[in-house]
Amino acid sequence: MWISGRHPVEELLSSIRQRPRKVLISDSVPADVRKEVSARAAAAGIPCLSCAKDAWRKRTGETESAGVAAEIAEFRYDELEDWVAALPERAVAFLLDGVTDPQNLGAVIRNARAFGVAGVVVPRDRTCPVTAAVFRASAGAAAHVPVIQVTNLARTIDDLKERGFWLYAAVGDGETDIGELSPAKRTGFVLGSEDAGIRKLVREKCDGGVRIPMHPGVDSLNVAVASGILAFCARRAEGDKGEA
Repeated sequence: MWISGRHPVEELLSSIRQRPRKVLISDSVPADVRKEVSARAAAAGIPCLSCAKDAWRKRTGETESAGVAAEIAEFRYDELEDWVAALPERAVAFLLDGVTDPQNLGAVIRNARAFGVAGVVVPRDRTCPVTAAVFRASAGAAAHVPVIQVTNLARTIDDLKERGFWLYAAVGDGETDIGELSPAKRTGFVLGSEDAGIRKLVREKCDGGVRIPMHPGVDSLNVAVASGILAFCARRAEGDKGEA
């Protein structure tokens, strides 16, 4: 899998989760950019090669003008058991049900990194896998945020509840306003696609529902927008203002 774009590639080079095989730079890229990316690759111990623009496009399969790409063998998903075992005492997670658009998945992962969400849980079926398009849409955040792929989302919710998580379905008719939610030490937000929403069985497995208050006449938000609001509100409720 080739990941293109200077910023996503630089994120890969700084990641301990997704180690690239090599970096390929087009000779059409400005010399200062080539020099900086090459230095980052060298520091990470990753081979960095340069080639002509047409050869770069043929090798990577990319048609955009980024001119910088890194190759990874495949995206590395986390195992649920290992992920839970490594969680801190307090953690927030996203669980996605039926999110098939790569731009939305990438944006959710980007929001997860921006607001300190501990991981994104996705089912193996009915959800977009992490592709190069998802990686680009995440602005490289997919190099750092744990993505956990599970076989059955409903059973995973049961499993997480046994491990101390409180799971909330993000739905328009949720009984709790997100601004009034007091997050548990471990909280999970379940989000569905904008068109189909969360499946009935998955929603029934949740401990409750949360809603984002909106102006009359608006009944839903894009899943990526909703995930950012939920993560921000959960972080603010914990008194985390983002200081280092």
